[in-house]
Amino acid sequence: MKITGQTASDIFKKDSVQLNIVVSEEEKEVKSNPEKYSGVYKELAEILGDAATMKVWKRFAGLNITFPQKLYSADYRKDFIKENMDEMRPAELARTLGLTERRIRQIIIEIKNER
Repeated sequence: MKITGQTASDIFKKDSVQLNIVVSEEEKEVKSNPEKYSGVYKELAEILGDAATMKVWKRFAGLNITFPQKLYSADYRKDFIKENMDEMRPAELARTLGLTERRIRQIIIEIKNER
């Protein structure tokens, strides 16, 4: 493989590990095949593509990673609820944020008490 000054583009722009790899046309055909990866990397390649899979591998190879159920931070959730609590029902907010309706109602009460 040849190394160049160009970076691979993918969805991980903020904290990306740069891949500076140019491959031949034959390697490109093989590269787009998720079957070449093992285990979880195969799944990542199917979902994210080759460039992102390589970046994840370079960054986290050898580590055990767990993904918490809560995707959004508490501050973001509170701000989102504050902005949308008049337009969306608690059930809709709960589905959007991955919380229970009960928790949404608790946060709404907290927001109203802050005013």
